[in-house]
Amino acid sequence: MATDPAARSEPEAPVPTHDDLIKALLSQPRLLIEFFRAFVPEVLEFADFSEVEYLDKEHSRSGKRPRRVGDLLVKAKWRGRDAAFLIHLESQAKAHRFALERVAEYALRDSIRYGLPVMPVLLTHAKPLRPQPSELDWTFGEVAFIRARCPVLHFRLMDPRPHLEGGNVAALALSSLMPLNSGQQVEAIAQTLAEALRQNLGDDELEAAAAFVRHYTPLDADQLLQLRERVRRLSEENEFLSAMPTLVNPFVEIGKLEGLQEGIEKGIEKGIEKGIEKGIEKGRAEGERDLVLRQLKLRFPKAAAGLESSLEALDEERLLAFGEALLFFKTDADCIAWFDRG
Repeated sequence: MATDPAARSEPEAPVPTHDDLIKALLSQPRLLIEFFRAFVPEVLEFADFSEVEYLDKEHSRSGKRPRRVGDLLVKAKWRGRDAAFLIHLESQAKAHRFALERVAEYALRDSIRYGLPVMPVLLTHAKPLRPQPSELDWTFGEVAFIRARCPVLHFRLMDPRPHLEGGNVAALALSSLMPLNSGQQVEAIAQTLAEALRQNLGDDELEAAAAFVRHYTPLDADQLLQLRERVRRLSEENEFLSAMPTLVNPFVEIGKLEGLQEGIEKGIEKGIEKGIEKGIEKGRAEGERDLVLRQLKLRFPKAAAGLESSLEALDEERLLAFGEALLFFKTDADCIAWFDRG
């Protein structure tokens, strides 16, 4: 039987990875320039990013070589000549021991492929909080040496305050990777959206910045209230920010969904606990009733045949009382008389 297309559920969109989010952010030329201005300003003294070309950095490779999904390769001008800038994203939970060697290898391979000098930049927010080395120096006496140096940006070690107080949208979005306190998380979102509107960023640029802070600054209920109030004040103070309440809706809705999910999880957990408690209580009561019934059958089997249903109807307190009285009964009539007395 054919399946009704309308009845099919739409597949859920995959959760974006760290690499996806940074690449979406820096794939916007305007935000790319802002990135260099905030974190590697020396590059802009000699590089011209007025015209950029994003290059395909994939190479034919054996199955043993890792996919370079975390790289961004940009062609621009350096001192009037063509050059490329390799932004390598190191996003593992732990710092990679050979991250610098790897980015140097990728830069050389890209240089050979495109016939361009390639400057690598290493981005990381890995743990533990140890700075990645920025220089590679292999010296073999007077015979030979290999040296490499590149900017290394370890976001977890950065002070977010200068970026939160500035007007750089790329830096504001990337500040969500830095150690933020509760109030700074709210400010990172509010200022990212506010500056994107003040600077009249395009829809794609705005969405890339908003998606980044939305992913990396999840807010609790109190922070969501603070964010809404902060946005309300900003939108009332500046007519250019009148669209902010609309832009902040996805953050609030996500917060509501997360709160709902948390409530459901807590409800399930509480329900399980209550179920276990009731199960234990019921099991104990049934065990006590079985024990009293066995004792009754052993001592007064004739009375037991007629009293089993009456025994089942007793609550826990009365059951214990009958069990104690049973120790002193001498005849079947004593058992029956106990029930007759109510």
